[in-house]
Amino acid sequence: MKSGSGKSVTGGLCESLQSNLLAAIFETLPVNKRLLVLDMGAAIGSIVNFFNKFKCRLSFADLCAGDFVVYPCGEATHSERVSQFQHHLNLPAGTKIDICLFWDLFGYLDGPTLMAPIEALDAHISSDTLRYSIGVRNADTPLPFFQYGIERSTQLSQANRGGIQPKRYPRSQRDPHHLLSYFEIDKCRLLAGTRVEYLLIENRHHNTKPQLNF
Repeated sequence: MKSGSGKSVTGGLCESLQSNLLAAIFETLPVNKRLLVLDMGAAIGSIVNFFNKFKCRLSFADLCAGDFVVYPCGEATHSERVSQFQHHLNLPAGTKIDICLFWDLFGYLDGPTLMAPIEALDAHISSDTLRYSIGVRNADTPLPFFQYGIERSTQLSQANRGGIQPKRYPRSQRDPHHLLSYFEIDKCRLLAGTRVEYLLIENRHHNTKPQLNF
């Protein structure tokens, strides 16, 4: 891992992180189509600079900074949780997402809450939507509080975030199979620092789960 020269949203130095899966997203993008990219993190320079080469619209949600994630209400109903995520995502009706960067969001949501953003996104996800996520290798591994960016298609950036880290719900690399509703893990690879990266696919019409590939 090399030190980069970029700055995080908190002003700290970024580090580079090799990715073995991210490039697969950009190999299958349609040509001459204006893309909608949903980033679940904060708007940072490396993401904006990277996607400047594409014809696209960037939408940033930064859900880990939302009060309903940092200070979750245990008495909220599922419908209320879905409404909170829909309001925060603020996606126009009828839009379909081409690329969704979840980063490590799932590690900060308990089981019932995890279903809320997935349902909130349901109308905006198609079989062509490309999804990327980061988790930990096993449930005993701490989840670092990082802000992620993209330096190039094979290289991420990471930097310590400021603010309050939400409560962590680290899961093993096999747990998401049982929690992601109409998503399933297509591929996963090991990342530095006891983490795992995932490519997710839409599985509304599938009855079986694929084997995990490393």
